[in-house]
Amino acid sequence: MKNVVLGTAGHIDHGKTTLIKALTGIETDTSREERQRGLSINLGFAYLDLDNGERVGIVDVPGHEKFIKNMLAGAAGIDLVMLVIDVNEGIMPQTKEHVAVLNLLGIENFIIVLTKILDADEDLKLLVYEDIKEQFAGTKLADAPIIETDAIAGMGIDQLKETLNEKIELIQRESENLPARLNVDRAFSVKGFGTVVTGTLIDGSLRVGDEMTIYPSGVKTRVRTIQIHEEDQEMAHAGNRTALNLTKVDLNQIGRGDVLSAASLEASYMIDAKVMCLKDANQPMELWDRVHVHIGTREVVGRLVPLGVEKIQPGTTGFMQIRLEEQIAVKKGDRFILRNFSPVVTIGGGEVLDATPRKHKRYNQEVIESLEVMESGSTVDILLDFMSNRSAGFTSAKEMSEYLGEDMKLIESYVEEMLTNNQLMKFGQFYMATSLFDTLSEQMIRILSDYHKTNNMEAGMSLEEFRSRFSKMAPKELNAIIQTLVDSETFVIEGELIRMQGHSIAISPAQAKARQEIEEQLAENPFAPPLFEEVVGKDKTKREVYMQMRKSNEFYRLDKQVELHVSYYNEALRRLAAFCQEHGEIALADFRNLLGTSRKYALLLLDDFDKRGITQRIEDSRIMDPKYLDNIEEALL
Repeated sequence: MKNVVLGTAGHIDHGKTTLIKALTGIETDTSREERQRGLSINLGFAYLDLDNGERVGIVDVPGHEKFIKNMLAGAAGIDLVMLVIDVNEGIMPQTKEHVAVLNLLGIENFIIVLTKILDADEDLKLLVYEDIKEQFAGTKLADAPIIETDAIAGMGIDQLKETLNEKIELIQRESENLPARLNVDRAFSVKGFGTVVTGTLIDGSLRVGDEMTIYPSGVKTRVRTIQIHEEDQEMAHAGNRTALNLTKVDLNQIGRGDVLSAASLEASYMIDAKVMCLKDANQPMELWDRVHVHIGTREVVGRLVPLGVEKIQPGTTGFMQIRLEEQIAVKKGDRFILRNFSPVVTIGGGEVLDATPRKHKRYNQEVIESLEVMESGSTVDILLDFMSNRSAGFTSAKEMSEYLGEDMKLIESYVEEMLTNNQLMKFGQFYMATSLFDTLSEQMIRILSDYHKTNNMEAGMSLEEFRSRFSKMAPKELNAIIQTLVDSETFVIEGELIRMQGHSIAISPAQAKARQEIEEQLAENPFAPPLFEEVVGKDKTKREVYMQMRKSNEFYRLDKQVELHVSYYNEALRRLAAFCQEHGEIALADFRNLLGTSRKYALLLLDDFDKRGITQRIEDSRIMDPKYLDNIEEALL
């Protein structure tokens, strides 16, 4: 079964609800207020069993101008529309607005139903036909069949059912294999059951027990029961009008406009879109215009930011970033309607190209080119653009499927094509656009090359510091990319250092001279080292070389100010070991004389040896740990 959703559209009092009752026997005006006023206020729902075995869900949307936002909510998920026109009144303002909305939402299948045909004036009927031909020329309604009916008299109902059969045979639904997604149009509580929501399942299939997430809040829930046309079911399919009883969620946590999804969605305060300004809009769409955005079953206020143009004139299309006052969770390809903030009239609508964009400069050519690809590029081009502009590096086939709204098998064929053409790189179960990898690798090469230029005396950059330059990337992704560059012999990793292939330490003549002078200064009194500032003074080259010697671990710090060259520290240890092998122990005065230094530096060294466990103080002398006494090499730095 195709699970088709049929919607009604048309002006108030043109007979939509009466027509549905004649077709189905179901009264969609259910509230006391609706029955008293004789018009639909909220969405009404019914179903129709056709001769071919199809059960069609029907959404009766209100026609009164005051209830147009209910009509917009009901239009989400509709496959086929009956445009209802009272033959005695013809096309009215709300008829035109409904048609404009449905065209903007991308609905292509229509049946025009003339109502109240009994006793209608023939000349008036001919005028209505002419008006339909003129008003709908160049639209999807131009070739729509026209069925004459009178619901109260039962005229034309059988012919309408036959036409519905024919139309439904031609409808193709492509979203069955996607993760389940439902726009909530009603939420209420049922005693003994808890929270219940209704809506049209626009993507995928859903089973009792399935885990779902409510967006944009991110609240988790589970489907306890499913009802379709008031009958309990184990499963719902794309296109079904369904009621879901949810667990672990209170009524105040979900409401009309929310989205239930099995796939991960990202809530956003912005969307990038291709927008059309209606031909009969009273003004162009301009920067910072405040509008009502109707998307799915949600209404949210936003501001318009035209991209690449100053404004979008009536009857034209253009790219637009819409900045919203509340978060929404939508997908690429979702359609929406724009209405003026005040007075509230429909001015246009469009299609989401990027559901989670960044803020753009209005005339950024790269942004415009990317949106052009999203709008009309090939599927491969769209996928590559999506992957090249992601903040995250790696993309799964599942994410590609969810982004495009395509079946996984089709995505796998695109992936194979892109891998063959070297447009894609594979990392385990994930993929990266080759262009993005090239951009990242160029950035990494530039960082390392610049580091080598300014730190020419170093063997390489610390891996920790290098990784910190890419903190926005997941560690696993970053490590995989680094390893790929190592495997391709672009980088070399040695211990905790990373360097470019072919890099070697290079010392300029000035640096070599400075190093020699530093070493000579240290050698003048090796066990009573001068302070850093005493060595380097105001000589920038000396300072640079000394700092490099520190980074290369050529110095050992004894306290906050005193640091000893490692070679002299090790020499002090060797002399200590030789003395203790001969005498068994050593006093501070003996160690001072042994090194030819002052009491201060001798004590600093002995205290450090104590901390390291090389020596142990006993009264006024030190003894060495036997393991170091026999093999002092183990204690050397």
